[in-house]
Amino acid sequence: MKIATSLALALILACTGSALAFVPTTSNVADIDANQALKDAQVFGEPDPQPNVGGDTIADAVPIPAWPYTDSGNTCSFNHDYDEVCPYSGSLSPDVVYSLVPTADDAFNISLCTSLYDTKVYVYENVAGNLAGCNDDACGDDGFKSELKVFTTAGNTYYIVIDGYGSDCGEYILDIDKQIPCVKDCPPGGHLEGEPDCEPNYNDVFNGGCNSVPHVFSPIPCKYAATICGKYGGFLWNGLSYRDTDWYKYDAGLNQNGLIICCNGEYDTLFGYLAKDCGAPAFEEYLILEPCVEGCLAVPPGDWWIFVATLNFGPAAGACGGDYILTVEGLDCPIAVEPATWGEIKNEYR
Repeated sequence: MKIATSLALALILACTGSALAFVPTTSNVADIDANQALKDAQVFGEPDPQPNVGGDTIADAVPIPAWPYTDSGNTCSFNHDYDEVCPYSGSLSPDVVYSLVPTADDAFNISLCTSLYDTKVYVYENVAGNLAGCNDDACGDDGFKSELKVFTTAGNTYYIVIDGYGSDCGEYILDIDKQIPCVKDCPPGGHLEGEPDCEPNYNDVFNGGCNSVPHVFSPIPCKYAATICGKYGGFLWNGLSYRDTDWYKYDAGLNQNGLIICCNGEYDTLFGYLAKDCGAPAFEEYLILEPCVEGCLAVPPGDWWIFVATLNFGPAAGACGGDYILTVEGLDCPIAVEPATWGEIKNEYR
């Protein structure tokens, strides 16, 4: 399965990459070899001629006046002006450009899911090359259409580039709408993770797990039902997109009967558990969660690490300092015994 392979690769490369110079996680990679043949085999019929409705370059990008916004057109009569790797390189497809200037800090969902060719979409902030997000494959009947969530800052200009895989072009349908913000507040009794908010070139020496040198993990409080309030987000490392990854551990022997772990975060979230092996880390089970949607996993007895991170990387992940709530239920914690004097014990039986 493509996404499982991609996530396992991301974790493995995060560990090996630290030998060059510590980085908290890899950029968004995918199993290119497993999908390139499928994408290359796609055959699209000759598209019906349509008038040019988008802009050919950033200089003549079509402004988006309000949202929700829908437009359609055909990329085949445009020029090839731009390209971004996410993760396939060497695209020669013609591209079309729109522009959006938000009036407040917001998040937007940009969808090409009902388009008729193998699309790619990416967003530049203010200038070409300043990437705010990129997606090739996310949706559609074949899984090769594009969808992207972008976090925006009021007053900046965001250029939405509709592109294609390889040299593919065709009819597109562009849908843009604002996302309803998700807010997760730490409940009473929640244990604060305590990690500083990530920032550009952030070096995670707090709980980056296998991505940190040396490896570091946060302990889970020994309670039958523990609640941890964590922080996460995406950032740039020397211009490349990365994310804060949080790894949790519990004392060996405290999971004799299995656990229930749940997560709920403000951003698209990757959440799961994996065997304790930094040599080849891979998920045993994982969930991909939308903002403010809780997901739970049953963890079998044994010794595991628990992992929480944004699904995406860099600016597309969400700003550093986003909140999530992790709950762990079922730890076999020792029963605390309050100290008592001999006199107090005798008084109990008088």
